Parts: sequence; C-alpha cells; structure tokens
Amino acid sequence: MAFPAVLVIGGGIAGMQAALDVGDAGYRVYLVERSPWIGGHMAQLDKTFPTNDCAMCTLSPRLSEVAGHPNITLLTTSEVIKVEGKAGEFKVTIRKKPRFVDPGKCNACEECLNVCPVSVPNEFDQGLSLRKAIYKPYPQAIPNAMAINESECRKCLKCLKVCEQKAIDHHMKEELLEVEVGAIIVATGFELFDPRKKPEFLYGRSPRVLTGLQLERLMCSLGPTGGEIRIEGRVPKRFVFIQCVGSRDRTVNHPYCSRVCCMYTAKQAYEVKERIPDAQVTICYMDVRAYGKGYEGLYERVQRKGVLYRRGIPSEIYERDGVLVVRGEDTLLGEPYELEADVIILATGLEPSDGVRELASVLGLKLDEDGFFQEMTPLDPVLSTREGIFLAGCCQAPKDISDTVAHASGAAAKALALICGEKK
Repeated sequence: MAFPAVLVIGGGIAGMQAALDVGDAGYRVYLVERSPWIGGHMAQLDKTFPTNDCAMCTLSPRLSEVAGHPNITLLTTSEVIKVEGKAGEFKVTIRKKPRFVDPGKCNACEECLNVCPVSVPNEFDQGLSLRKAIYKPYPQAIPNAMAINESECRKCLKCLKVCEQKAIDHHMKEELLEVEVGAIIVATGFELFDPRKKPEFLYGRSPRVLTGLQLERLMCSLGPTGGEIRIEGRVPKRFVFIQCVGSRDRTVNHPYCSRVCCMYTAKQAYEVKERIPDAQVTICYMDVRAYGKGYEGLYERVQRKGVLYRRGIPSEIYERDGVLVVRGEDTLLGEPYELEADVIILATGLEPSDGVRELASVLGLKLDEDGFFQEMTPLDPVLSTREGIFLAGCCQAPKDISDTVAHASGAAAKALALICGEKK
C-alpha cells in the first residue's frame, strides 16, 4: 500500500500550487524549501504580464493558504539529502538547518532590526538596498518570522536583549527528519543568468546598467526607492533594454530561449512610459516571441505607447564623457548605430537553479543538455525519468507564471493518481 503523502521540493509558485492541490484533496504534504521563506522569484515582482496585475496581490493569498493549511507541513531552511524506496513507498531524509529564530514565537515586530549592527547587501532587492543579519525579506513573507544569517551574524546578542517573545536562539542545531511519501514533486524553479559573463555589457561595473529584476525591484512600492525609478539619485529619461542576455547564446552555453524575457521587457517598458511619460524607451531585440494568450496584445500596446523596437542585439556598451553609449547594428536597416542612455536594462535569461546537479543525484533523475530536469517524454513534461517523481514549473524548462501553475497542477494530479490508486 502506498504512503498517503506527497513531498514537494521547492516553495515558489509551482511548489505552492502543487502543495495546495494535494492538500485540498485531503492528503498530507511536506513542502520543503531551502531558504527561510517561501514565495520564490514571484515575490520579487511588481506586476505580471500580460495584464499588469499586482504580483503580490496574486501571490499573497496563496502564501496565507499554505501557512494555514491543515494538510501542509512547511519545512523551510531544509534540503532533501537522501531518497530510498520506489514509487508509492519513498523514504526521504531531510536536513533542516537552523534559522536561529523560533517561527512559533516570533511575531516579526522588527525590534531586533533596530539594534543589529550588521548591514549587508539585500539579495531580495538584488543588491540595491541593505539588510541586517537578522531579517525578513518582505512584509508578507511566510513564515511570518525573522531569520538570522549565521555567516553574517557577529554574535553580539543585542537582538536577544530586545526580543520580548524570547524567539531568538543562537544555539539552534541542525536536524535530520525522515518522512514517508508515496510521490515526490520537484519544483525547484530557476536562477537568473549572471550578466557578468557578458562583460561587453558593463554589468557590475556601471551602476546604470541593471538587470530586469533590479528594475522590477525599483518599480515595486516596497522596493528600495518606494516604487520610484531613480538611479544614482536621479530619474532617468533615456532607457535602453537589451534582450536575450544569456538566452539563445552559445557563447555562454545557453542556446535555448528563456520564453519570458520578451514579455517581461515589454511589461517593464510599458510601466516606464506610464511612470515617466516623456521617457525615451528603446528595446534592442533579436526576435520578439509573443506566443502566449494576450501577449501579442501587450506587444501592440507597448508600441502604441511610443516604445521603439530596434532589431539587433548590441555588440557593446561603453562610456563616453560619462554617458552610456550602446553600439550595435540595426539588422532591419542594415546600418550601425550608437544610442546614448541614462540607464540600460539587461533582460537576463533563466537557467537551472543552484544545486540542481546534487539534487538530481539524490533523486536519481537525469538532466537534459541545458541542465534542467529531463522529462520522460516530450508529450508529458510532468513525468521525470524516475517513476513516482514528477516535475513542476521551471525546473523542467523556462516557463511563464500561468504555464508554471498549470504544470504544477498537472504534477499534483499525477501524484494524487499514484497515491490514490496504490491506496486502493
């Protein structure tokens, strides 16, 4: 008889959707997330395409549902380190690292932030702001509790003295947990391509060259500038977006299309024109791929807004008299050009998440030539190469949010069919 429970690895939108589907069907779910909070990259977004809906308005209810669901056991700061058994009868060992704050006691009052002497770059804001060694990335984060980054903490214990809930414990130890599940869903998401691997674009050397996700944080009302697009204290007027940075590029071993970059660039360009009506916005593109429902309409709206599309990926960015200059060739006109810009936005592609090779080894799964989890057959991208383990979201290949949610629900349905069928 199969174990009537499912393990979901990854707490982004795919993992949450899969966990909720299984939990709502009345089965136990163990949701494992290696960071101290769930939410994934979607929590960093201001709006979603093609409708420009508020990302957090969509995500926040799911966060609350997961937190309060009676059938979901949430295991943050945790990693799967061993899987034994077969489909229907998996025995899984999970390493749970300490967060040094008890989520059951912490009320996220943030008094500890006022006394922590450590300030480090905030990875949630993509390095555009600072955070403390004890922190919570955003107000709606689940669990609704602080966490301490042990490598950054000075052990001054000032946070202990101001915590009335006695939630902080610097002596927390690592735990090993064992669970029995009938099926496993992998939803480990993606990482963004590091544009430092394309040095011709000056990323990391000029504060006026940003990634699309950094612009997203600037546009978010809870971001480092309160939603105002401001670079080095000024509101820029000349924007140049460069697409396919780390996608369709064999020089960085990423020959595949990341699927979302054309549309998130269009969405961001539209938002720039909404907030700064007199801005000059140019998008340098290889090809525009508006393949999804409502995507062509967004592409047309952006052009009507006055955004200029220029075909041809630039060859380099350089500074001339303190001004950024984009150099490239317009492949439609067949002539070279140079564009001056106040800010340049790099549409970085998607790549497999960190640690995917180690996890594949633990799960006994194969990876494809691009480093994503290999599906059993192209006709069913939910099935992995091992029976009883299913794939959800961008761990299998780059996807937009709507396709990710559909993929996750498909994985949940397959997992439920397995444990229900075996149970009978």
